[in-house]
Amino acid sequence: MAPILSICIPSFGRLDVTRNTIQSIYADLDGVDINEFEVLISDNDPNNSSRIFQDEFLYSNFHYYSTKCDGFMNSFYSLTYGSGEYLKLLNNYTQFRPRTLRYLINEIKYYLDTKPLFFFTDGLLCKNSKNEYEDFNAYMYDLSYFSSWSSGFGIWKDDFEKSKFIEIDKMFPHTSLFLYNYQKSLFVLNDMLLFKNQKILKKGGYNPYEVFGIYYLDLICPLCKENRISFKTFRKIKNDLLLKYLATRYFKTVIGKMDNFECSKIKDYFSVYYGNIDYYKMITFSLFSPISIAYKKIICKL
Repeated sequence: MAPILSICIPSFGRLDVTRNTIQSIYADLDGVDINEFEVLISDNDPNNSSRIFQDEFLYSNFHYYSTKCDGFMNSFYSLTYGSGEYLKLLNNYTQFRPRTLRYLINEIKYYLDTKPLFFFTDGLLCKNSKNEYEDFNAYMYDLSYFSSWSSGFGIWKDDFEKSKFIEIDKMFPHTSLFLYNYQKSLFVLNDMLLFKNQKILKKGGYNPYEVFGIYYLDLICPLCKENRISFKTFRKIKNDLLLKYLATRYFKTVIGKMDNFECSKIKDYFSVYYGNIDYYKMITFSLFSPISIAYKKIICKL
């Protein structure tokens, strides 16, 4: 019998971090039937470094797969291995909080008939609540740019089978799948505190101003042109991305030197969707980002 939930974890190195994530799932089996979920590791490290977990997690519902793909496309391939009713993507640094496993399984059971489009924002919206929508535009207005977050994404197995042959953006494969399912009759935005992200030192590997400032907005812009979302919603997503994410990234990367993200040609990348005023507004807001970060830690995640 197929499990209710497939937890799909793309992996490349970070063995200690990934181990902590897996442990957080299996540490919370109280009230959970082990046959109701499965944990899948999709390892696109050419050295198959995550294969060691096969000897560490000797559970019947734990599965390791060696995957040949580049970069973030591993998020897509991790989903292809799932057999559950619902395929939950999970970053290898995103741990489950206590009782999250049971909560997710119960949520999936509750919505088995309607199969809504879910997104889990884990308190990022500072609401700590769950809201249902019947309108995709209103849903996207509240979700904003957080549709880019891998660990917030999941998809019903049936919907994945229907949409996995669409054109997949190599940087945002999960967002491609998410946006393709805009015709659902019900949408659920869950901002409950379910996960806990581990700190990754010197994270990097790409230019966020190119990836988010262009590639991500290239996915959102057609929604507006095709009237799936309003111009008001598109403008809010773009503004939130500018002032809440790109400004914070500027402080961490350019000013604080806290990570290894690329930061060349920022102004050139900005010129695609933003103007000069937006560029200097982003820099100004970046100076206040430590206050914003502290606020979220204190207020939004009590």
